[in-house]
Amino acid sequence: MIVSSLLCTRWIIDSVLQQTAREWSQVGSAAQVLIAAIPIVSVSVLAILSFFVILWDHRKQQLMIERGLTPQPKNIDDKLLLIGIVALFVGIGLLVFFSLKTGLSNSLLGGIIPTASGMGIITYYILIRLVKKN
Repeated sequence: MIVSSLLCTRWIIDSVLQQTAREWSQVGSAAQVLIAAIPIVSVSVLAILSFFVILWDHRKQQLMIERGLTPQPKNIDDKLLLIGIVALFVGIGLLVFFSLKTGLSNSLLGGIIPTASGMGIITYYILIRLVKKN
């Protein structure tokens, strides 16, 4: 059973890679560079912004301690719910867009992944709330 599912998965991945290679060769070289640079730049900007947000929060807590105040403990539960809901609805939007644009194809993975991530984060939020109640 496991072997057949692995073979099926490999066949799907191989067909997607072959189709992508054909489509990628039709795109101009300048566009290929831009398309390849978008994820790299996005991750870099996100990392830099995250660093400065963490640094700002650390300095804020340091100043509070220096002035004799007690920093409030961090509660990320509500933020988790927000992240889960946003990921869920972004994924649903992508699923609808890709299904209308390409039908049932491998491009639906672009919507399935954020939808599943959002559902997982929301499930985690619900479980944490249940554990804290008990």
